[in-house]
Amino acid sequence: MPPAHRRVRPSPAGFPPAAPVRAATPGVIAKPARAAARRPALITAFTRGHGAELTLLGILIAKASIGFDEGRLPVLPLGINLELPDALLVGALVYIGLRWALTPKARLIRTPVDVPLLAFTGVTLFATLVAIVRSAVSIYDAIDATRTFSYYLSFFAVTNLITERRQLEFLLKGIFVIATLVALAMVGQYVVGDAVHFLQSSATDDITFGATVRIDPPGFSLVLVGLVTTGCMLICEKFRPAMLLRFLQCGLLGMAFVLTYFRSYWTAVILVLPLGAYLVRGEDRRRMTGWLSLVLVPTTLLVLIVVTVPDLPLSRLLKGSWDRLSTVGSSGTFTGSDPNYDYRRIENDYAVAAIREHPILGRGLGASFRPLDPRLDWRDEKGLHDLTNHLHNAHLGVMVQSGVLGYACLVWLSVVVLRRGLSGWRTVPNDRLRAVVLGFALVYLTLLIAAGANSLFVLSYWTPVIGIILGVNEAILRKVRPA
Repeated sequence: MPPAHRRVRPSPAGFPPAAPVRAATPGVIAKPARAAARRPALITAFTRGHGAELTLLGILIAKASIGFDEGRLPVLPLGINLELPDALLVGALVYIGLRWALTPKARLIRTPVDVPLLAFTGVTLFATLVAIVRSAVSIYDAIDATRTFSYYLSFFAVTNLITERRQLEFLLKGIFVIATLVALAMVGQYVVGDAVHFLQSSATDDITFGATVRIDPPGFSLVLVGLVTTGCMLICEKFRPAMLLRFLQCGLLGMAFVLTYFRSYWTAVILVLPLGAYLVRGEDRRRMTGWLSLVLVPTTLLVLIVVTVPDLPLSRLLKGSWDRLSTVGSSGTFTGSDPNYDYRRIENDYAVAAIREHPILGRGLGASFRPLDPRLDWRDEKGLHDLTNHLHNAHLGVMVQSGVLGYACLVWLSVVVLRRGLSGWRTVPNDRLRAVVLGFALVYLTLLIAAGANSLFVLSYWTPVIGIILGVNEAILRKVRPA
C-alpha cells in the first residue's frame, strides 16, 4: 500500500500517535527537525523528558504526602520567599509562557473548565487585593493564604504540559504510588503505635492514639483519591490475575482511610457510592457485583473478630470508627451532646454575620471574620491558638473570603467539572483512563459534600490535588470530546 494511503491506528486513549518518520533526503530537512533546531535547548529537554510530570509529582510530594514541615522546605528568596513547591508551580507556568512565546506554532490549550476556574481564582484574588488596600487583612496573612490558593493553577500546568499518552501514564502512576506509600506509612504508624511518630498530622493537633486513633497526614487527600479511583478501575477494567493486586491496593487504601477518623469524608464517600453504582452498566456492573462478593469475605472475618475478641486493638479501632460514624445520624449530635457540632455551629453563626457585612466580594483570603472567642480559641503552653480566620465549613468559607460572587464562580466551576466528568467518562475508549475520569469526578463530588464540615478549598494539601485531578480529566476528555 503506498505510504500516502497508510492507515495509522489511533491511540487507545484517543491521544494522537507519534508522527511517522520520513526517510532522509539529501539537502532537505524535515519541518519537525527545523522546528526542533530553533527551539531553545531547555524547552526541548523539558518536553522530551518527564520534566512536566516530575514537577507536578514534586508538588504533590511536598504538599500532600507524609507531612513535610513547610518551614523547613528549601526557600528561594526572590522578594517573596518561594518554597520548593511554589517554585515548581511558578516554573511550570513560566515555562508554558516561554514555550508559547518562543516555540513556532505553539498555542495555549483551552478547555471548558478554563473560564470558570479563572473566574473563581480571579474574583478571590481581587477580593484579597481589595482587602489589603482597605487594611482589612495583613499582607503576611494574605500572602500565606494566596500561596496556598494559587495551587489551583496547577490545572493549567496539567492541561498545557501533559499532552502525550506516555506523560499521562507516568503522572497517574506517580499519583497512585504516592497514595499507596502514604497508606503504607499510615498503617505502619498504627502498628508502631505512640512510641514513634514518623508522620505529621494535617491538622493543628498531633496524631492521636488511645481511646480513638487518628492518623491523618496531609497525604490522606491522595489516599482518598486513590481509594475511589482504584475502586473504579476494578469495575471498569477487564479482569486479569494482576487485578488481585489492585484489589489488595484498594483494601490498603481503605484501611488507611479508616485511620483518618474523619466522619465527614466517610459520610461523603458513602453518599457518593450509590451514584457510582448507578452510572456503571453492563459488564462494568457485573464486575462490580463480583468484586463486592469478594469483599464480603474479609468483611465477615472482621465482624467475627470484633464480636469474638473485642479487646484486640483492631476490634477497638473498628468499633470506635463505627460509633463515630453512627453519630452522623444521631439526634443527640444536633442537641448539644456533640462538642464538634457545637463548635461548628458557633463558627457558622459568625460566618453568616460576616457574609452579611461584605456580601459581594467578601473579606479576602487570610482575613479574620470574627473576634476572639474562648469557646473557639484557646491558650495552652504553646500560646494562644488564634483561629479567627479559620472556618470549617468550606462553602461558607468561600463566601466569607470572596463573597457571593466568588461562590457563584465556584458553583459554575463545579457544574462544568461534574457535567464533563459524569457524562463524558463513557466516551473514553481506554478502560483504565475511563475509570480515572469517573473516579476523579466522583472524588470532586465527594469533596463538595465533605466541604460542609472541612475547609478543604483553602488547605495546602487539597488545592494542588484538586487542580491536578481536574487537569488530568480534561487532558483525557479533550482527546475524545472537543472543547
